[in-house]
Amino acid sequence: MPGATHVVSEYRDLLASTEALIREFQPFLSAGTVITTVVTCRDQLRRTGVRRGLAIAAEAMARARLQVRVA
Repeated sequence: MPGATHVVSEYRDLLASTEALIREFQPFLSAGTVITTVVTCRDQLRRTGVRRGLAIAAEAMARARLQVRVA
């Protein structure tokens, strides 16, 4: 089942990147705001067809949006 293995791997990667973003933006934004932003980005990327590298793309997209919110 390489498909299921890939999904689990992407989920773990996304969870790890979300945790890193929470730590990075903790003094400025709540964990809920960071999580909501990551989930929104992930959903938008999925709707456009991104499957491979979803965690990396979602992290980059979310980081850009969170930096704008902090600025």
